[in-house]
Amino acid sequence: MKNLLVGIFVFLTVCGCAASVASKYNTSTKVDQFENRTTISMTGGVIDADYLGIVSNPAELNPFVIKDSANKIIALGVKFSMEQLSTAARGSWLNIGKGSTVTFLLNNGNDKLVLVADDGVIDYSVSSGQRQVYVKEFDNGVFGISPEQLKKLADAQSVEIRVKGLNSSIDFPRRPNNSIVKAFLPNLNKFYYQEVQPYL
Repeated sequence: MKNLLVGIFVFLTVCGCAASVASKYNTSTKVDQFENRTTISMTGGVIDADYLGIVSNPAELNPFVIKDSANKIIALGVKFSMEQLSTAARGSWLNIGKGSTVTFLLNNGNDKLVLVADDGVIDYSVSSGQRQVYVKEFDNGVFGISPEQLKKLADAQSVEIRVKGLNSSIDFPRRPNNSIVKAFLPNLNKFYYQEVQPYL
């Protein structure tokens, strides 16, 4: 399963390198006819925002599920993506790689969940307008997760998150200004109960 998660990382990076500030629930579907499998990824997993609902450098956690032609689950994971504001100091990059972790403190710290990264990369997107080129860069990582772990996350009433890369770590919500987006946990709940639980 780990090799499959690493292989699917390229697809997820290409499809989701630009983090969205919108937290509206949606899914994207990719059918691989060569391998006879389908990948369904959640979108709208923005983690935190300030009191106006604005995020200057968006961070997202979006689960995905890979199913075979009989709708049997063959892999499950979570993709993390965070837009970086500056490339001047590499120490500010999380630099997620194999073995990096994301830790969830659930239900006011009463439950703890730790996921380990299968892969990570520093990625970028380029756009242009009015004779100027804009480059956005992202810390990306893919973390393996079991159905039981995703259920625990989906059923949580509260969450705090620490993403630890090879260079540094960051906690969510980012304080003092930010709080967890209200739709974050309900979105995870909807994904688990619509896209995962019926196929177990």
